[in-house]
Amino acid sequence: MKKSKINAFLFLGLFFTSVLLGYGQDLKQTVKGKVTDIVTGSPLMGATIILIDSEPQLGVITNAQGFFTMENVPVGRQSFSCSYLGYEDALVSQVLVGSAKEINLSIRLTESLNQLGEIVVSARKDQIKPNNKLATVSARSFGVEETKRFPASISDPARMALSFAGVTNSDDTTNEIVIRGNAPNQLLWKIEGVEVPEPNHFSEEGYSPGAISLLSTNMLGNSDFFTGAFPAEYGNATSGVFDIKLRNGNAEKAEYAFQFGVLGTDLAIEGPFSKNYKGSYLVNYRYSTLTILNNIIEVSEGSVPTFQDLALKLNLPIGEKTNLSFWGIGGFSEDNQDNAEQISPVLVEDEFFESKTYMGGLNLKHFFSTNTSLDGALSFSGNQSDYVFSLDNTTNDDFLQERDILRNNALRLSVNLNQKFNARTTLKTGLVYSRLSYDVLTDEILNDNAITLVDSEGNGTFLQFFSQAKYRFTEKLSTTFGLHASSFSVNNDFVLEPRGGIEYQISPKHTLSAGIGLHSRRMPLNQYFIEIGDGQGNASTPNTNLDLMRAMHYVLGYDWRILKNGHLKLEVYYQDLNKVAVAADSNFTDSFLNGQFIERELTDSGKARNYGLELTLEKFFSNQYYFLVTSSLFDSQYRAADGNWYDSRYNANYTFNVVGGKEFKAGKNGNNIFGVNAKVLWNGGKRGTPVDLDYFDDTGFVRLLQDQRNALQFDDYWRIDASFSYRINRPKVAHIISLDIQNVTNRLNVDEEFFNTQTRMIETEYQLELLPLLNYRIEF
Repeated sequence: MKKSKINAFLFLGLFFTSVLLGYGQDLKQTVKGKVTDIVTGSPLMGATIILIDSEPQLGVITNAQGFFTMENVPVGRQSFSCSYLGYEDALVSQVLVGSAKEINLSIRLTESLNQLGEIVVSARKDQIKPNNKLATVSARSFGVEETKRFPASISDPARMALSFAGVTNSDDTTNEIVIRGNAPNQLLWKIEGVEVPEPNHFSEEGYSPGAISLLSTNMLGNSDFFTGAFPAEYGNATSGVFDIKLRNGNAEKAEYAFQFGVLGTDLAIEGPFSKNYKGSYLVNYRYSTLTILNNIIEVSEGSVPTFQDLALKLNLPIGEKTNLSFWGIGGFSEDNQDNAEQISPVLVEDEFFESKTYMGGLNLKHFFSTNTSLDGALSFSGNQSDYVFSLDNTTNDDFLQERDILRNNALRLSVNLNQKFNARTTLKTGLVYSRLSYDVLTDEILNDNAITLVDSEGNGTFLQFFSQAKYRFTEKLSTTFGLHASSFSVNNDFVLEPRGGIEYQISPKHTLSAGIGLHSRRMPLNQYFIEIGDGQGNASTPNTNLDLMRAMHYVLGYDWRILKNGHLKLEVYYQDLNKVAVAADSNFTDSFLNGQFIERELTDSGKARNYGLELTLEKFFSNQYYFLVTSSLFDSQYRAADGNWYDSRYNANYTFNVVGGKEFKAGKNGNNIFGVNAKVLWNGGKRGTPVDLDYFDDTGFVRLLQDQRNALQFDDYWRIDASFSYRINRPKVAHIISLDIQNVTNRLNVDEEFFNTQTRMIETEYQLELLPLLNYRIEF
């Protein structure tokens, strides 16, 4: 047995031994936060926050800036109520209060339509409602605890979202998010209100989502996730939106966290700039330790991927009405073969891949009044990736090399005006200007013959405008309506996108909702600028004439508060897509909806349709346990230039998830917490296309059967994940030991089937086997 395995088992022994240890002191913590208006973000002075079930009752009142501080809160799961005259009460439930780090709550209240009515604290005010109150369907919020709790999420919001209805990913090695059958590159990522490239290591913007998130949970605040018919402020997306918020550092006390595990090592620091200033800093650095994991189980053949990233947020209040913040996230990653590999007696293979992803912004928020606020942001982001693959024949000196060199940058300026006219009517209007820069090179070299597919650099502009209003007829009935406009300089296309939604509460337990909206999305720049030769030495870029892809979303929803601390949710949807990029030559059936780079001329005459039914049964965390059951039945197809309909590459047809967990108090006085979580994931199998064997026999080249595009469906994908954690609370310090096990049963799920040109046989590649991820974290 390898030494690293022995060390891992020793660590596990210490882990379970520590469960038996106790500590007899009653531990207390400070809970702080800010109470604001949910529309404008203006602070609410005089709001009352009460610790529920405290004896004697413990409560505080917010100051002129909306801040509050509650001391001597017992360690463990705690719930808080917040009330303010003229506003609906809010409940913040089951907050994990630890002994090391102070808790910082962000409580946002909705103005009541019935100013004179008595408002009662109700457990119905759950925390999965989206932060964006202009959303009516297909949206929910998520927090840090949820991200950490779900098994095999490895504290990654993208992997955590795989448990939500309508979301699939049958690829263990990537962070791809397939929403309702749409390709992963149709998803919009926003951080601090700014569009960013996919925040993952090992990514290629627009094509490969990467494998490990750049986002550390040390940085995350409460965020939103949308799967369809999203509000008008979100543009350049046809499948969904990840709207990530970063939290502020502690403005009164320096705090630290260190985590060591088989995936990576984290170090986080936060604190105030000075005692008399509410400004704060939050910095997180992470470095990969995949070598440890690779000694236990091979995570990458022939190489060990490495990565590192740095994230920070500086919060800089300027007076009582203005706040400035600066944030940045950047990461480097590489996955290179240690040495050239002899893959056959005559062939030697070598592979090189490096990527850099970076993003940052300067955000300004200013309150003109309690009902009017302005948000502005200036940001810069980009992604660089270098991929080189070579194949040498040692007998005849044949040489093949493929290169993909991508450079994408974006400079963005955005301004949003939030106006609350009264308790019934709110309006949000904004403008986004993006200056896009690209430098792309895709070529192939076969012996002395070089073929350049793309070799272009330059600039383009993407301009967006939106305006969306919400009107509340009564406390039970509300509507949203808005318009988004997009203009892209590369193809000179302009799109007007109307959006609307309605929500009606039939009774305290039953709510109906509906959403409709037109959405558009541009392709990666290198897909527009692919060079097409005419056979006479001339080249053109016909894809620059392709319009933006459009998707019309229709969603109906029903929510039943079937449980006191849970609900049953049903959504049915239909998406009608047009202006879909497909191969212009009707002899080929490629489509951009398959999420891959297409090395040929395209036309925007393609169409597509996605429709399905989603069911969610969820019990929110209460009484020390939770569960989430989701199921989706769907179909995703597109029409190619030949007029025929084909399954999309991501048409798995169905997905089923069950996630649940339980916490147990441990140690003397119950200060420590032992947690157990499990997850079952079952999807329809991945899709593939048969190889044209006759063509291979005649020419020696591999070509797919175009009329059977994505007709193959591999065996169903399923796996079981589990996680265990133990939190040891001590005065001013906490230790957390956790073990995540992905694919507990060691099932061999099919990754792909490929044609071996040497044996003329179809071979199968499988995904990851059982994968243990052990972590130790200390907070102080």
